[in-house]
Amino acid sequence: MKLHELQPAPGSHHSRKRVGRGPGSGHGKTSTRGQKGQGARTSVNLPKTFEGGQTRLTMRTPKLRGFHSKHFAVLNLTKLNRFDDGTEVRPELLVESGIVKEVGAGIKILGTGDLGKKLTIHAHRFSAEARRKIEAAGGTVAVIEVPAPIRPKTKRAKNQPKPPRPTPAPEPEAKAEPKQKKEKAPKAQASAGKQAGASSPKQPGASSGKQPKPEKGKS
Repeated sequence: MKLHELQPAPGSHHSRKRVGRGPGSGHGKTSTRGQKGQGARTSVNLPKTFEGGQTRLTMRTPKLRGFHSKHFAVLNLTKLNRFDDGTEVRPELLVESGIVKEVGAGIKILGTGDLGKKLTIHAHRFSAEARRKIEAAGGTVAVIEVPAPIRPKTKRAKNQPKPPRPTPAPEPEAKAEPKQKKEKAPKAQASAGKQAGASSPKQPGASSGKQPKPEKGKS
């Protein structure tokens, strides 16, 4: 191998596209831009996500308000043949044995491979093929049901039943004290008092205790 024999890997370098060299260049008369239109102008500046006017994929994908993808730990049946017959395979045992590193949103058993042991497998999800092979080997399938979490912004989860309302404790009734009725004066005494007040004329300054002012021009 000499210095002049070194060449880049095939396909790693491409020759530059030389446009504007006429129809014989292989790039057409209009330099791969076509006829008139937005793409034929010199100032065209379309984003890379432009899809011809329809809603872009970046806009169609939900981003906020609870769009969270669940990541399940996938496990094939071939890795379960290391356990003995009659073993109850639980997520804790799978993590301790090193088969699964992180449980994540749950463990899903897939039907790749064959199972030759009679096991009781506890997992969150099973594929139809895995369920059929486990039951054919004499094992049992136990689905771990996890209730959907209630988010603080929402009232309750979609598939979760409504919580029962607490019954209020009965309040003790306060005994009402009997109101004392005011004694009314007899009608004869009330009418006599009114007539006495009307017959006696009021003297000026008698009620307030002040002497009347002398009139102007009189000594």
